[in-house]
Amino acid sequence: MSEPAEDHQHIDRVEQLAKAARLTARDAQRDEGHKALFFEGPEHIGKSSLLFEIYERHKRDGVYFVDLSRTAMDRDVLEALAMQARSQQVDVPSYRTTRDRFAEQAASTQVSLTNVRARDSAIQLLTRSEDHSLRTDALSDALLDNLIGDSRRPVFCLDAFEACAQPMRDWLGRRLLPNLLTRREASVFVAGREVPRLSHPYSRAVHTLALLPFDVDAVSDWIEALGFVSLRDKAVTIQRTHGGVPGLLAEYFAYHREPEEVDPARLDGHGPTGATGDQDGRDG
Repeated sequence: MSEPAEDHQHIDRVEQLAKAARLTARDAQRDEGHKALFFEGPEHIGKSSLLFEIYERHKRDGVYFVDLSRTAMDRDVLEALAMQARSQQVDVPSYRTTRDRFAEQAASTQVSLTNVRARDSAIQLLTRSEDHSLRTDALSDALLDNLIGDSRRPVFCLDAFEACAQPMRDWLGRRLLPNLLTRREASVFVAGREVPRLSHPYSRAVHTLALLPFDVDAVSDWIEALGFVSLRDKAVTIQRTHGGVPGLLAEYFAYHREPEEVDPARLDGHGPTGATGDQDGRDG
């Protein structure tokens, strides 16, 4: 899936969300020193939840979310972005034109290569024209030209970088992300157990934040937000038991059930239980 679930869970990350707000601000508060935030941390630390919240906060600006664990190739990422653009009523004519042109060239090349009379030089020329990196660069440029403009300052969220195979990592770190970072109107967020290490000068545009486990105060705030009265005095134990790891805490809270309050009327025989007993006696 290329878009986050509708029932995303926001885990409060005040510092990170404040930095995200400055990065994407449209006024003097905008952080001109950085164009991207990378969120790094172990499994279940809340990276995806943080990206989902950023996604939700920027829907009005145009926002794109790609789960990299579900994309096998660079073309899959570009197609996911193009599909989301169309759902946001953003047309991508340059991308479609470039994609169709390369598709026609690929078909023509296949026909030519089956011709036994083709000379070696012609085969080499056709092969070079189908160079994968050149095609992908052209597709990426065409797509981003359509997605980013003076009237649009879109936000790009890329999740699960650690799931990418090496060719995809190379493309993201050397091609797509630098392309995005050279465009002033774009803001970029990447999350993963590992995150891209960009070369100079692009590395200067990135701020990497390590996500830490929740402390006791954060766990207490979460308990209050959920309305779990019976857990108010247990925040320290809960935090220590689960190491402050948001994913483990979320699972614990999901299975917690508050004790039912006992209705005093049921204890003195005037509640529904007592009425039932009277009815049974009359029937007897």
